[in-house]
Amino acid sequence: MDIKFTDSFLWGAAISSYQCEGGNFNADWFTWEKKQGLEEALLACDHYNLFNNDFELAKKINLNSLRISIEWSRICPDQYTFLEEEIEHYLRVIDSLIKNNLKPVVTLHHFTNPIWFADKGGWSDHKSIDYFIIYLRKITEALKGKVDTWLIFNEPLVYIYNGYIHGIWPPGEKSIKLAVKALNNIIKAYMIGYKEIKIIYKDTLVIPNISLTKNVRVFSGCDKGNFGLNSFAAFIRSNCFNFWLFDYLNKKKCLDFIGLNFYCKEYTKFQFPFGRECKNQHHKERQNSLDWFISPQGFYDVLIKLKKYKLPVIVMENGTSESDESYYEEYLTKHLKSLAQAINDGVDVVGYFWWSLLDNFEWDQGRKGRFGLIEVDYNTMKRKIRPFANIYGKICIQNRLSVK
Repeated sequence: MDIKFTDSFLWGAAISSYQCEGGNFNADWFTWEKKQGLEEALLACDHYNLFNNDFELAKKINLNSLRISIEWSRICPDQYTFLEEEIEHYLRVIDSLIKNNLKPVVTLHHFTNPIWFADKGGWSDHKSIDYFIIYLRKITEALKGKVDTWLIFNEPLVYIYNGYIHGIWPPGEKSIKLAVKALNNIIKAYMIGYKEIKIIYKDTLVIPNISLTKNVRVFSGCDKGNFGLNSFAAFIRSNCFNFWLFDYLNKKKCLDFIGLNFYCKEYTKFQFPFGRECKNQHHKERQNSLDWFISPQGFYDVLIKLKKYKLPVIVMENGTSESDESYYEEYLTKHLKSLAQAINDGVDVVGYFWWSLLDNFEWDQGRKGRFGLIEVDYNTMKRKIRPFANIYGKICIQNRLSVK
């Protein structure tokens, strides 16, 4: 079977500001790294200064789109200040994307917050919604002439779980009560923000496409120990973390497309209240360098489940970190075949973005993860296109894929 993608299909890659820009000292992650004694982002991969070069490399491998994020903490170092020079910087970033024939997809919140915002209680404080909407309006007004595709939040449930339940990300809480407050505020901020962006574009000829990204995993009970309890825990995790947010926002009519992030399958062990991940090697699927279980079939299964929304789907993140270079090509081709099969079976997938364009700073994992189409030498900041990126580039330019 030969799958021909639509001429408007988005072939891209994704990055986030804190993970690649470097030199960001006003974000809560900067203070968190020091407080927890974690590896520090520091210059990350110096994308803040090297973005023109990075976008030229993206063009060289035939991408036609790039997902970026705007760093709220750079633009608003305090509650009352918008740094116009930083807004101008992001305008130059967008202009560089357009110059390189890369359609910009912009994320407004990718996990990090300004320090002043965190000090006021962060997302668990009801005023967080107002603070965020002021920022959202400012950025949308500044970029509306150049951007038509927006992601208001990246993976809000991952942020809530790691920051408010598991406690391994800022603010480092372990409170279901605070987690519920923060999540409710984020959801309200999203729905208000969705309407605000639509209003801002009313005086233009452009209809903006707005969504958020949601990480979805395939959950399966670990077959070691009490399989019944483990399967129950997998059921709980799937219901808590997978589709309910899409369900809710779709019913509220504030999703223009489904922004899907998919990486792996998870085997689950029972542990109150939400279960825990089992990374033991007795499971059959291959594991990557971060011990994630690789599941192209799971990717297909998730895509098929998204048909019910009757909305376009953009895979906003899909990728892997590997110690063996050959596994990148295997992961890419197998997942693209699953995507092609899903399209053939009626899923309206309109774009695919590899995570990530560059090797970058992977939060509490530091520089351990190597996800980039482009390898980064952190000592010299030299870039090198990985071999599998050229394979991806050939698929992008041919705009077709053979599925056996």
